[in-house]
Amino acid sequence: MSVTAPQTTEELAKESQLDYIRHSRNVVHRHSPAVQRLFDLITSYVSYAKDQSELGSKVVWTGAAWAMPLVYASNIIPLGFSEMGRISGGEAVTIAEDYYQMPQETCSMVKASIGQWHLLAGQNTRITRIFSSSSMCDPFNLSWELLKKEGYDVFTTDVVYRANGMDEKLLEDTVQYFIAEINNAVRWFNDGKPLDEDRAREEIKRVNSIYRNIRRIVELRVDRPFYIRSLPILYLMNGMFHFFGRVKEYEQIVLDLVAELERTEVNEDDKKKAIPIFWSGGVGQEFGIFDTIDNANGALLGFLASSADREYDEDLPPVEAVARYLLTKAKAGATANTRSFMEQSIEQVRARGLILQGYLGCSFGSVARELNREYFHKKGLPSISLEGSFQVGPPSGQILTRIKAFIEMLS
Repeated sequence: MSVTAPQTTEELAKESQLDYIRHSRNVVHRHSPAVQRLFDLITSYVSYAKDQSELGSKVVWTGAAWAMPLVYASNIIPLGFSEMGRISGGEAVTIAEDYYQMPQETCSMVKASIGQWHLLAGQNTRITRIFSSSSMCDPFNLSWELLKKEGYDVFTTDVVYRANGMDEKLLEDTVQYFIAEINNAVRWFNDGKPLDEDRAREEIKRVNSIYRNIRRIVELRVDRPFYIRSLPILYLMNGMFHFFGRVKEYEQIVLDLVAELERTEVNEDDKKKAIPIFWSGGVGQEFGIFDTIDNANGALLGFLASSADREYDEDLPPVEAVARYLLTKAKAGATANTRSFMEQSIEQVRARGLILQGYLGCSFGSVARELNREYFHKKGLPSISLEGSFQVGPPSGQILTRIKAFIEMLS
C-alpha cells in the first residue's frame, strides 16, 4: 500500500472548526480508518462525558496529564481542560473580563476557561469537580478560588516544580512531598476510599504501552510524512493528556495507526517534498493554521507537547511511580530541562524549522518560547513564534501569511 500526499487543495466549505475536522476526516484522511475513528473520538468527547455523568459515572475536569493512570484506576472519566477551547467562544471571554474583572491582557486560555465554567454552572451541569495543579500559572490559581464560589469542587495539588540545577537531596525531598500531595488527591478521587493499587498498576502498564506505540508512530512518519497530516497528529498528541475519556479506544486507535503506517510503502517523492517541522506548544482552535502548513508541504513530525518520551516505573508503588515520572525525568520543570528532549526529536525527524506556539496573553509560555527561540537560533535552526486564541475563532490573515512564508523559506 502506498499513499502519496493527500490532495489538501480539494476544498470543502470550511467556516467552522467542525468543517475543518470533516474535511480532514472525509477528504484528506479518507485512506485511514484509524484517523477517522480518532476524529470520531475527538468530536464525541464532551457529549460522551456529559452522557456518562447523567448515567451516574464520575466525570472530573482535569489538566494534570501525569495523573491519568490514577484517574482511570479510580473509575473517573477525565474531561480535559483543552476541551474548553473547543466549546468556548467570545461570550466566555467577555464574561471573564466583565464579570470576573480579568484584564484584557490575561491569557486567553484562562479567560475562555473560567468564562465557560461560569456558563456551565448556570446550566446546572452535573460535572462540577475540577482537578489541577497549582503549578500551572497564577491566573489559573486565582480562577480556582473564584470557581469555588460558583459551586465547583476544586482540588489542586500544591506547587511542585523541578528547578534547574536542583540538587539530589532537595529533589528527593520534593518527590516525597509530592507523594503526599498525590495521596491527598487520590483520596479526593475516591471519596476517601483507598486506591485500587492493582488496577493502578494495570493502567500504568497501559499508558506505558501507548507511549511506546506513539514513539513508533513518530519513527514511522519520518519516512511517511504525509500519511497523517497536521490536525489529527496534533490531536493524537493532545489526547495523551486525557485519552479523550476512553483510554481503551484511544489505545486501539494508536495500535491501528502503527499497523497502517507499517503497511504503507515509503514514497521517496513525498520524502523529498516534505518539509519536516518540530512543533512546540499547545493546540489552539485556529484550524486554518494547520491547513496552511499542509498546503505548503509542511510535515509536523516532532513534538514537545508529547510525554511519550518517558515512562512510569512499573516496579514502584503506583503513587510513587507517578511522582517520580513527573519529577525525576529530565524533561520536568525548568525550560532548560526540556532542551535535550527537543534536540533529540529535532535530530530524529531531521526538522528544518521550529514552530513555537502559545496563547495570547500567556506570559508563562512566552518566556519559554523566547528562551527556546534564542537557543535554537544560535544552533542554526530557524523558528517562528505564534500567538493565537485558545477559544474558537478564525486565525488572522497575518498569521497564515507568516506561516506560509516561513515554510516557503525552509523549502
